[in-house]
Amino acid sequence: MARRTLIAYYSMTGNTRKIADELRTAMGADCEEIHEPRARRGVGGVLRAMVDTLARREPPIEPVQRDPLDYDLLVLGGPVWAGRIAAPMRTYAHRYGALAPEVAFFCTEGGRGAEGAFAELEEFCRHAPKATLVLDAEHMEASAHRDSLQRFAATAHPAAH
Repeated sequence: MARRTLIAYYSMTGNTRKIADELRTAMGADCEEIHEPRARRGVGGVLRAMVDTLARREPPIEPVQRDPLDYDLLVLGGPVWAGRIAAPMRTYAHRYGALAPEVAFFCTEGGRGAEGAFAELEEFCRHAPKATLVLDAEHMEASAHRDSLQRFAATAHPAAH
């Protein structure tokens, strides 16, 4: 029986969305983009993102379309904000991460902070990820991360390869 994979991600600028779409293709997965009732735009959105992150807030998110309980593997992804996972992903991970039989994590970052983001996700999921993937600003182009993305997909979801 084929393993079912759900990629749940939050993307404010589109970078994480791009990676999630590449992973969807590589893993044959379904995707769930996390949306907030009030989008983060402009300087105000960035300031709100930093405050939510530093205060470890769990902001409201829109209802999900896909039930994580229907999947064998839940891949969680988002940007790193101030050394932590983006606040909307924190909300999702807290609600659904521990329900998943297996998890994997990916993040996009400006330069560093993935370790803190992954530690936070692992705490919510209550078990270690099968695989992790970090893409920094220098590796956003597909040609710069193709091999690491394929290794992540093969490790997290070996049945797809």
